[in-house]
Amino acid sequence: MATMTSLERVATALSGGQPDRVPVATLAIARALKEIGGPRPEAVMNSPQAMAEAKLAANARFGDDIVVAGLDGCFVEAKAMGAESMISEHMPVVSENRRIKSWADVDDLPTPDPGEFPRMRAVLDEAATLFREVGAHTAVAVIVSGPFSTAGNLMGPANLARSMIEAPAEVHKLMERVTEYSIQYHRAFAGRAHAVVALEPMTATELTSPAHYKEFVFPYLQRVLHEIADAGLIPINHPCGDTTGILDLVVDVLPKNPPHSIHANFGNAWTRPRSLKWVREVVGDESVSADPDDPYSVIMLGVKKAVGDRTCISGNIDPIGCLLEATPQDVDAAVRRVIDYAGEGGSLIVCPACDTNPNVPAENLLALVEAVKKYGVYASA
Repeated sequence: MATMTSLERVATALSGGQPDRVPVATLAIARALKEIGGPRPEAVMNSPQAMAEAKLAANARFGDDIVVAGLDGCFVEAKAMGAESMISEHMPVVSENRRIKSWADVDDLPTPDPGEFPRMRAVLDEAATLFREVGAHTAVAVIVSGPFSTAGNLMGPANLARSMIEAPAEVHKLMERVTEYSIQYHRAFAGRAHAVVALEPMTATELTSPAHYKEFVFPYLQRVLHEIADAGLIPINHPCGDTTGILDLVVDVLPKNPPHSIHANFGNAWTRPRSLKWVREVVGDESVSADPDDPYSVIMLGVKKAVGDRTCISGNIDPIGCLLEATPQDVDAAVRRVIDYAGEGGSLIVCPACDTNPNVPAENLLALVEAVKKYGVYASA
């Protein structure tokens, strides 16, 4: 097989195929700013040119296959709908002074044109710049918020969780409004990116039960992901955390046919014993054990077995314990495990399980990419 471009490699994996080697992404999003001198995110986030410059510099240095537009992807839609912005240590988030204080506020939520709301416009323009500069040979993705997480950012996660029990009809009304507006923004990336990653951290089983996922997440996220695909973009579902209780739903919510992907840590064999129990049940082997230095990678064994023939699996290198706190040798070992567990037949992208911390050492990101290039070449390539 001839050597593929990064775009060809990623497109093949997202379509369920086997490329020349496993694609890799560093997810250097906020971390990319270090490559242009380390400005504070709030100083450059609304400069599409500066943000694109940072992403391109990181891609050139680390040599991965995907560049990612955006910064505060979990929060942009909520900000457009009236949530107050707040600066955290690493990125602009939303204030705990919630926009929705009573159900009457839902009807008054603003829905500005995505092309005119400054934060949305900046992300659209950043993506367009990346697409223009490298989109012919490198995959360009953009991070956005899924509708359930946007609802949580507007009213507060605890209030949303309580309301699913006490006021389900009102939650559905909010979800409907958020979904319709989200679709406007997400479809606007057509011609500006190859893929749209819907971030839904509030839907992992640490926060949302399978029953509530079916009722309050699935129908709305399904519409969003299908609209993304209908716009000619590739949908990627990112539930972030433990998916062992909802994995089939996480895949079923995607369009029936690829290209598409799921991306998460999928579970933690150390802190969530049921994650490891689930892997053992799926693969039919009670002897499967957690790796001594890595709680995530073994979960890929179960994910690949359960849904690897239905969607591309993206993940699940530990962004903190491995990339931030460990050594290049540890990163190399984690990458090898993930590829051993989930690489067979293709349809795998190796990347951190979540956004890369801004303080991740460059040598660990270089080790991530080099390890994939070392262990991820397919025998038939």
